[in-house]
Amino acid sequence: MVKKLKPDAELAPTYGSRAMSRPVPKYALPQSEMPPRTAYQLIHDELMLDGNARLNLATFVTTWMEPEAERLMAETFDKNMIDRDEYPQTAEIETRCVNMIARLFNAPEDTDPVGVSAIGSSEAVMLAGMALKWRWRARREAAGRPADRPNLILGSNVQVVWEKFCRYWEVEPRYIPMREGR
Repeated sequence: MVKKLKPDAELAPTYGSRAMSRPVPKYALPQSEMPPRTAYQLIHDELMLDGNARLNLATFVTTWMEPEAERLMAETFDKNMIDRDEYPQTAEIETRCVNMIARLFNAPEDTDPVGVSAIGSSEAVMLAGMALKWRWRARREAAGRPADRPNLILGSNVQVVWEKFCRYWEVEPRYIPMREGR
């Protein structure tokens, strides 16, 4: 007897493999294993329903890179970047990158700039926003002024992650309207 499920409760592996003659549960583990190649093909085919990143002109991520960069990324997928003791050379390269970026922003060359790497731009914005908030609070407290109502001035065209930062970290967003010529 076939158990009736909601229409969207199963994946029908049309192109997955001939080995998969029956649907796969969408929200639970299947009763039996499947070959790794079949599992890969099932997810690969489903991801084909997404848009092509190379054609997305509004994306906030890199849509193309040199094959050498892709190869380096693939070779380091299994490294835990937080474990600086286990991966000291990765940490050294990160430090050099922080220095390069600091120099782009005219940091003095005789100092050690402070910075961190982030997996994505949203994570970087959250870290930067928290640093802004804490420094703002410290300045206000040092001046004997209230430090309980931070705000951030944003252009109305701001990237959505700044709006998320304000919501998650209790910062009042203040928008400057955009207009032609400004």
